[in-house]
Amino acid sequence: MSVIAKIAQWGVIIYTAVALLIWWLHPLVLFRPTTLAASYAYNFNIPFQEITFETEKGQVRLNALWFGTRDSVVLKRPTFFPGKVVLFFHGNRDNLARWGREYAERFTKRGYNVLMYDYRGYGKSTGERSEYALHRDAQYVYDFLKQRFSEDSIIVYGYSIGSGMASRIAANNRPKKLILEAPYASIPTLGHTQLPIFPYEWLTRYKFRTDSCFAHIYCPIHLFHGTDDVTVPYTNSLILLSSPSPVKAKLTTLPKGHHLHLDSFPLYQSTLDSLLSIGNQ
Repeated sequence: MSVIAKIAQWGVIIYTAVALLIWWLHPLVLFRPTTLAASYAYNFNIPFQEITFETEKGQVRLNALWFGTRDSVVLKRPTFFPGKVVLFFHGNRDNLARWGREYAERFTKRGYNVLMYDYRGYGKSTGERSEYALHRDAQYVYDFLKQRFSEDSIIVYGYSIGSGMASRIAANNRPKKLILEAPYASIPTLGHTQLPIFPYEWLTRYKFRTDSCFAHIYCPIHLFHGTDDVTVPYTNSLILLSSPSPVKAKLTTLPKGHHLHLDSFPLYQSTLDSLLSIGNQ
């Protein structure tokens, strides 16, 4: 066997091995939760209420946090009350102890209530994860809000991995707005924009087709993305801008922005001011 043939043979072996490794490790890379003891006590600088959703009776419990702009004990019963609310879908790491600290005040200081929850296996939440289960949980939480707010008072906000769940919610319902931060077009597309040499459509068990959701979204869509994001490359937002949709998505580009801390950019803050302006209809 010639040297070139041997190199080609080893190349095929290595390529196949890496592809199998991607298939096997993909869910572990995609989801990196940190668990919390059931007795863990949250501590934030703003008022909050802890809620538990039982999405599958006796099997799945989702831990959630409510940051209210007013006394929110009425959340315990399905009674409508005035105001606006952000349903926040967090990223793929850590748990609500981090996400409540980093995101809640962005919305409460602009006059919004905030509901966020931990996905299955994160924080105090329980249950086996699958893409179907995650979307079903998201709809359960959205339905909880619909019992208390009119849909034209609900803004859906998804960060990173939360983009896929947030987009599906916007496609299947009629919220006021959809805001996505560092979104991906889909998980296979994300793989291609990071390392375009593997058949990710075959290798990824989670798809999260944000792009195809856009075809069914009728509310305004706004994207935030940093140009130097290596976790979810900026190209993903450009792909989403060209995805077929009844509405024209808008993109705020943050030059030299990375995957984290986009709120440190004045342009992000001023744009979010405009998007969340109570009078911005």
